[in-house]
Amino acid sequence: MEAVLQRSASGSASDVATSMVARVALIMNSFDEPGTLLRLDQVVTRTGLPRSSVHRILTQLHAADLLQHRPDGYRLAASPMPVNRMVDHSQLRGVASRVLGRLHADTALVVHLGVLLGADVVYLDKVSGGDDTVVPTRVAGRTPAHASALGKAMLALLPAEEVDTVVADPLRKCTPATIGDLPTLHQELARIRSRHGLAYDDQELAVGLSSVAAPIRLADRQLAGLSLTGAVPIHRLQRLAPFLTRAARGISEHVGSTESGAVRNQADPVTVTDDMLSRVLRTLSSDDWV
Repeated sequence: MEAVLQRSASGSASDVATSMVARVALIMNSFDEPGTLLRLDQVVTRTGLPRSSVHRILTQLHAADLLQHRPDGYRLAASPMPVNRMVDHSQLRGVASRVLGRLHADTALVVHLGVLLGADVVYLDKVSGGDDTVVPTRVAGRTPAHASALGKAMLALLPAEEVDTVVADPLRKCTPATIGDLPTLHQELARIRSRHGLAYDDQELAVGLSSVAAPIRLADRQLAGLSLTGAVPIHRLQRLAPFLTRAARGISEHVGSTESGAVRNQADPVTVTDDMLSRVLRTLSSDDWV
């Protein structure tokens, strides 16, 4: 009898969870086209769900940055990645992991792999250690995209009008050096595009730290990037920019070839960092990079 009750309770909990997922999916699917704007009563009509449930779920989706709430209604949050499906980044992480380790070993800087989600950078991987530099990021953590080289490198891949929908003005300042308004951000993104995607930040995310980043171009409008961060002057990072660009391009090409089913040598992710430059960097101290 006790076992039956346990199964019944378990089944009931499962049913509740399934019901909630189904309701969320029903509400998300009511926004059937990009840009669709719906009032609360319109979502209730389209889904047939109780008004109180719809309001509660809409509030939670807004808090999770999956919906935008405006005075005239709700709409899907603008994002370079579709919000109605989960994106699996395991392949990207697998291809990039050895490259990140090699970059860190060669430069002694903190290496980040991230993707753009709405107005934020989400960190997929981070390789650090070996010095006392503390970088306030963590795997699966988020930071504002406009405040870092990594985020700006990815934002620069978007059309200007899409940046306006993703990033809300005024911009949150993490340090006194953080870009604080959209016009200035657009000027910075134009400079990044003129450098073929290379982005820099000088103490914009954290005081005392600078970064250089390069975008990783992927399929399905996914935006990713690779960055080097440390307590070093910008001019030293500029010396490493071609090195980083080559690594980012190699990751992009390898992910693309894997998706198409092409067979590649397993050592390829290491060689995209350029063995010759790697050997040179390892023989020099950081003071000799310039």
